[in-house]
Amino acid sequence: MRYLSLLTILSASLLTLWSCAKEPTMTFNEVEQRSLMAWMEKYHPELVDNYQMDGGYYVDLIDEGVLDSAAISGKDVWVWFDFTARSLEGLVQETRNADLAEQLTTYTSHTHYVPALRFSGADSHTMMEGTYLATFNKLNIRDKESGEMREVEVRYGTKLRLYLPSSVLDSNMDSDDGGYEGEFVSDGSKPMIVDMTIWGHVGNPVAYEGERVKSFAEANGGMCEEHKAVIEEETDKENNSATQSARRRSTRTEEEGEESIDTRPLEFFDGRWHQPADTLEHLLVNYSYSPARTTINFRGALGSDTLKYKGENEYNAGRVYGNRQLDDVDRRINEALVKRFGEGIGTSDEDILKADSVHTKPTVKVWYIGRFLDGFVFDTNIDEVKEIVFGKVESKGEVLTFSTADPLNNSYILAWNYSIPTLRLGQWAEILTVSTYGYGIEGKTGSTTTTTTSSNSYYDYANYYNYMNYMNNYYGYGYGSMYNSGYYGYNPYYYGYGMPTTGTGTTTTTTTISTEIPAYAPLLFQVFVEKK
Repeated sequence: MRYLSLLTILSASLLTLWSCAKEPTMTFNEVEQRSLMAWMEKYHPELVDNYQMDGGYYVDLIDEGVLDSAAISGKDVWVWFDFTARSLEGLVQETRNADLAEQLTTYTSHTHYVPALRFSGADSHTMMEGTYLATFNKLNIRDKESGEMREVEVRYGTKLRLYLPSSVLDSNMDSDDGGYEGEFVSDGSKPMIVDMTIWGHVGNPVAYEGERVKSFAEANGGMCEEHKAVIEEETDKENNSATQSARRRSTRTEEEGEESIDTRPLEFFDGRWHQPADTLEHLLVNYSYSPARTTINFRGALGSDTLKYKGENEYNAGRVYGNRQLDDVDRRINEALVKRFGEGIGTSDEDILKADSVHTKPTVKVWYIGRFLDGFVFDTNIDEVKEIVFGKVESKGEVLTFSTADPLNNSYILAWNYSIPTLRLGQWAEILTVSTYGYGIEGKTGSTTTTTTSSNSYYDYANYYNYMNYMNNYYGYGYGSMYNSGYYGYNPYYYGYGMPTTGTGTTTTTTTISTEIPAYAPLLFQVFVEKK
């Protein structure tokens, strides 16, 4: 608290001097800058020379990073970086570190504790202003060994500690952001300390995301190039118009009164990944997937390079994924899926062909697990999976209804609207997609919602019995001998509104976290279509 007290006293003193002047000449930002400088001179005098003119902040260069990697400064790139934001007293306001969140008791199983992916460019950026300035600009740093001032460019592995005035903080820092919150909420008008580590960058995130999808598919059965979707022309008789749709042929047809089986679906049950629509690149379906037969390889095929953040291939943080191997978590999930839904369509040609297409029904029911390509489960409507990865079932999962009559007008992501119409009843499948057909290239912000419910405690039986005797003796008269109880059929207490309460109750607070979907995050869905 002494740090904040000093800053407060200095700010008050400067404001007093300002108020006594005939003509006010200092703004709040100027007052804060002088107060921050005084704080740095007292507690970190070795960093005073590391003052950055653009933004008015101070930098502690903890690690310069991998010097033979490409620098980020001055480039239009998307950057992966970890950060933890603290007040000057050291209270954590926000962190993307699972271990620190555990220490603060702010950890949630719904939060994907991985580096943030933000854009840093000359004309715009999606980073907090202070972290953007430190990433995009060259930093003026006094060398700890030589004592000389020199320019430093941020690159892979660079670790910084930034002392930021409120003028270069994010106005949304005090908002809920899906489990990254710390123990402290700032009012947005105070300085902040931000620890920042750069884990990588990419200039073309669209191309990189496509490569992630391809490498994941290759590591899990390979991609099919020769089998194409069938373009079918559909006639709308009512409007006398024709439309075309790309669809995997998967229905039984009748010709001249005899049933003719289309065997082309067998081509797509070969264990490889297929495009449900040839016009949609990087949207793939594995029709042969079954939790009873398939082990998903989340390690992928990409090697280690400076485009990847640490641990990108396999998530290894948090209570579930950190304490046990991801393979063990998957094994438990698969066992739960098979126990509840079964193995799905068999692998024989006969089993595949006798399974009806989803188009034989106007609507079908779908169960799913949504995952990132490192294996983290960000959403599911299957309670058994919630219990395994989140530790509890906060709200009972409900089956989703998918319209097959007009699939593109479903209120689901495009990946589903194009893929599920190509499935069969009683089938398991995997859907692999880039963000373009998911939640968009901007992703989806995580959120934290807290609801509080209260309930009163009812009297026990003995107290209630005594109370009713009192009611009978006091009001008893007429047809029912108790106040309007028998003849008129009313409940003798408050006309049917229930038993009296003690006046003291219990309060239950439930906090619901929705997982952040990062920008340019490819997604994997394990889906099951009900047969009935």
